[in-house]
Order: sequence, then structure tokens, then C-alpha cells
Amino acid sequence: MTTLMFILGIGLFVIGLLFSIAWHELGHLSFAKLFGIRVPQYMVGFGPTIWSRHKGETEYGIKAVPFGGYIRMIGMFPPGPDGRLEARSTSPWRGMIEDARSAAYEELGPGDEKRMFYTRAPGSA
Repeated sequence: MTTLMFILGIGLFVIGLLFSIAWHELGHLSFAKLFGIRVPQYMVGFGPTIWSRHKGETEYGIKAVPFGGYIRMIGMFPPGPDGRLEARSTSPWRGMIEDARSAAYEELGPGDEKRMFYTRAPGSA
């Protein structure tokens, strides 16, 4: 009986954690969509995808490791100061930023120029 209660407690904790993360990420998602930013992914968890479904232009899903979540907005990484992708530097942090920026530009579609995160001015809807 004690083992069953322990397993049930862990299961309820994981479900509660997933609900809390999903609620938090829903706040990010709703404001991004309110301001007209395209959101290709809304995921709860990290790692391999267990379940996902596309609705409109967003993929909603659950991943294997339930210790976080994210939404992916287009235009989260603005271009470099010269308006282009910067040349790779020797800093590992700069390299990660440039890789993420490069990957973000690969998912841009026609008409997304005004729907990127960094193009939205504060207070504009």
C-alpha cells in the first residue's frame, strides 16, 4: 500500500508540474499571438516529443522530460548590428547566439517580415 501511494504521489506531482508549466507557457503564447507574432511551437517539457498536434500555424505538444517548457516565436533573435548574420567569433556564447539566429531565419515564410518578435514595438498591438 505504501509503495502504491508513493507512486501515486509522484504521478500527481508530475501532472501538477506539467499543468503549472503549461499554464505559464500559455501566458507567453497568448501575448505573442495578441501582438501578432507567429508562434511555430508550444511545448511542455524538453527532449523527444511524446505527443504533438498542429492547430493552425502552431504545433502543440508534450515532451519526455517534464521540467520546463517553451514557445518558439519567429524573430526572437534580431540580426546583427549591420543587419546581417554576423561572422562567427571565438566566444562559445557568441557561437550559440549566431547558430540560433541562423536557425531562426530558416523558418521565416512569406509575409512573416512584420510578424517577428524583434520588429514589434512595445505597446503596439
